[in-house]
Amino acid sequence: MKRFTTYTADNFLGLDPVWRLLMLLLISATLSCNSPDKTADAQQSELESQLEEIHKLVYAEPSLARDRSLKILQSISPGTDIKAEIISLKYIGSSYAVETRYAEAIKYYKRALELAEKINLYSETANLNNNLGTIYNEFGNYGAAYIYFIKALENYELAENKEKRSGTLNNIGLTYLSLGNREKALGYFSGALKASQSGKDTILTATILNNIALCNFAEKKIALGLENLKRSISLSEKTRNVYGLCVSYQILGNMYLDEQKTQKAFEAYSTSIGIAERAHLNHLLAVSKIGLARVLLSQNKTGEALRYAEEVMAVSNEKNSQSLKADAHQLLSGIYEKNGNLELSLKEFRDYVKIKEELNNTTVVNQIYDVEVDYLNQLNKMQQLELEKKELAISNKNIWLFFLSLIFLMIFGGAYLIYRNYRGKQKVKLQQTILELTKKKSNAALEAEIEERKRIGRELHDSLGYLLSLAGLNASVLQKRKELPEEKKSELLNSLMESINDAFDEVRTISHNLAPSLLSEQGLKGALKNISDKVNQSNRLKMSFDTFGLHHQLDELVENVLYRTLQEIVNNTIKHADATELFVQIAQDRHQITLMAEDNGKGFDTDSLKTKASFGLSHIKSWIENLNGSIHVDSKIKRGTIISILIPVENE
Repeated sequence: MKRFTTYTADNFLGLDPVWRLLMLLLISATLSCNSPDKTADAQQSELESQLEEIHKLVYAEPSLARDRSLKILQSISPGTDIKAEIISLKYIGSSYAVETRYAEAIKYYKRALELAEKINLYSETANLNNNLGTIYNEFGNYGAAYIYFIKALENYELAENKEKRSGTLNNIGLTYLSLGNREKALGYFSGALKASQSGKDTILTATILNNIALCNFAEKKIALGLENLKRSISLSEKTRNVYGLCVSYQILGNMYLDEQKTQKAFEAYSTSIGIAERAHLNHLLAVSKIGLARVLLSQNKTGEALRYAEEVMAVSNEKNSQSLKADAHQLLSGIYEKNGNLELSLKEFRDYVKIKEELNNTTVVNQIYDVEVDYLNQLNKMQQLELEKKELAISNKNIWLFFLSLIFLMIFGGAYLIYRNYRGKQKVKLQQTILELTKKKSNAALEAEIEERKRIGRELHDSLGYLLSLAGLNASVLQKRKELPEEKKSELLNSLMESINDAFDEVRTISHNLAPSLLSEQGLKGALKNISDKVNQSNRLKMSFDTFGLHHQLDELVENVLYRTLQEIVNNTIKHADATELFVQIAQDRHQITLMAEDNGKGFDTDSLKTKASFGLSHIKSWIENLNGSIHVDSKIKRGTIISILIPVENE
């Protein structure tokens, strides 16, 4: 199974087992298992009290929490208390997630999510999307995880619960960290930390500080990582957050072990074991024992290391935790190898590889779960339509048999005439539609050309015209007033040359905007960097960008259209959006080029585009449609704007 890593997604299998298990615990700690909202209804108080107790049991005794949630589900009549049904299903899913039984967790989460979306229960919809994103992040399906996290953020906004957003921001940071992008991960962790500190969720704050410390240690910023870890430990001690405290000492032990400070690593792991034993955190206890066994193995104390490894194996069998079992097999393989028992070492290693392959197969199954569900839904609809069609056919057949002998010729002739008439109308309608679309497309292109000519005219008049007029004035004075002193003539001549040079510069600027040489010299990526550098020279707007797959020279027409589109988007953002940040992403694969631009400006109502044309957007739409592409604008007032553009690529 692909785990959370502080290095890169590709070198995951090279990580120590304690690091991999620890990443799971950090992600699991952010699962949204919040206690249910309070209600004034006295009849609900007993049920809410039971759900509160289950909430406390999810991490400590997941199987017990699951049994109690199932009893509540059985006691609720369908449709009578949908909210309690949603929360119970969520707790069942969370109990499976804590045990790393992700297939079952996904099943119950999705049942709960379907109900929550049906009644517009935004807070629980957000929680469930957050939990599903966490699981898909564990699978290494980062695209699906990111989509779930974004949906969680949107629903937290709808629920007006900004404090809970910090947990999802933390999870997005974990996704970027899994991809090895520590810079973006730290950005999200910092945002999550700021949001969590404004509220009262000190447990989440401690978790975020642990994640930041992981980044620091991965970058070998040991002092900074220790400082953040110390803050996390202090918060956990104040709030008696034994879960977070135990994880902090595990991180500390891993760091010391990586730095080959085995005595300090031994002390940190021993502390985490003591905490886990007192709090009955069995899963965390097993993770800490793996770390301690690794320390003992590095000290050639294979007997003690073997004892801890066997204890972890027993826990993995009891809890049916495949991830723990895999790491126990890997640890045992190392112990037997050091003891010289290569046969047993090879056996344990094979068991480790077998379990990892099974986990990876499970991952694949769950990654296609969404597609399979959608397919089954569509199949069900098609079967229903087919059944209705057959019933209608039987009914019509009886009627036709009754009248067939009398009016067959009349019906046949009439049907033929109607069909011909219908086809004729359809052809006329299709031709009219094509003509109308062609006319609109031509008008849009003409309007874009007229606007471009006006813009060029304004630039020539406002800048070049002024410079040439000034040059002409100086030349006229030199021609008419030959009696001027040499000093004055020299001054006028210098002014004349300066005006001419400025005019040349202005002509080059206008020429560059019309057909930038950067595109032919450096390609679209270089031109995009040039735009970004110019925008970032002012403090008004900060522009950043990413590109993927732009390894070859694009078609010249496509390249120019994308460049002009980027110019138009940047101009619109500066003039109208009141934004402080603009992010542009361009990606190319075998079939299409995707451009996405997102700002944090004031946004607008996209419905207004239907009644009020926007010249900038209409130009972009005209350019893109000429390349058989498509454009989608997603914007809401006070929530910024996202512009997505798809252009098909012809494969040679």
